[in-house]
Amino acid sequence: MIGDKLIHFDTINSTNIFLKEHWKELPSETVVWAEKQTGGYGRMKRNWISPRGGLWFSVLFKPKNRPMNPWHYVRLYTMAIKDVLKKYKLESVIKWPNDLLVNEKKICGILGEGIYTGKTVAAIIVGVGLNVNNKIPDELKNIATSYVEEKHKELNLKKILKQINTTAFYKYYIKYFKNNTISIFTKEWIKNLNIRNGDFIKIISQNEEKHGKIISIHGDYIEVEFENGIIENVYAGEVSLRKERV
Repeated sequence: MIGDKLIHFDTINSTNIFLKEHWKELPSETVVWAEKQTGGYGRMKRNWISPRGGLWFSVLFKPKNRPMNPWHYVRLYTMAIKDVLKKYKLESVIKWPNDLLVNEKKICGILGEGIYTGKTVAAIIVGVGLNVNNKIPDELKNIATSYVEEKHKELNLKKILKQINTTAFYKYYIKYFKNNTISIFTKEWIKNLNIRNGDFIKIISQNEEKHGKIISIHGDYIEVEFENGIIENVYAGEVSLRKERV
């Protein structure tokens, strides 16, 4: 079960970094949880503010005979966390490719990192930053939120952590994480995204802003027709919805 081995810290630089340094000697499905991170980071090494009150944890996966694409494991946690938040009467949507939004504000970010031996993925580390009981700084309140900001009450972090990992393991991992069923899980994940075919979007990638319309959504990319008429597959970037074509 995910989290049977749980390592807890009061303060650490980064739970992901800890697992990168110790992945060889730890069993698969080990969870590392910290009350506070001093060096938390997200995609493209962006700083992730990780004060007390939030849920900051990482999970190590090095299974045998299961798909080893890091993005599958990011999706696993977007789905599990979405389910758990719903149990606490908080509706969220998955922002492609790895965030959760509540009322169009970010409540959770998830990072997947692969560890390679040669060209083979030997292990996958999933890092989760979920805003739970932490207050959001005033300068970020227009783009970020937390459970306590939305519901004005706190949750037990250890209980939430267990619920997330239990949901991930029993509802999705052991059921779908096989080579012949992972595509079913991916289709379910796509249904829960905040974007749909035909949506007009803005994409920021490598400091370049582009506008276009979604043609189709796939597991690892979205097919977009840009305003210049060129159709491209987009694999990464900050994607936000636009109400209409400008």
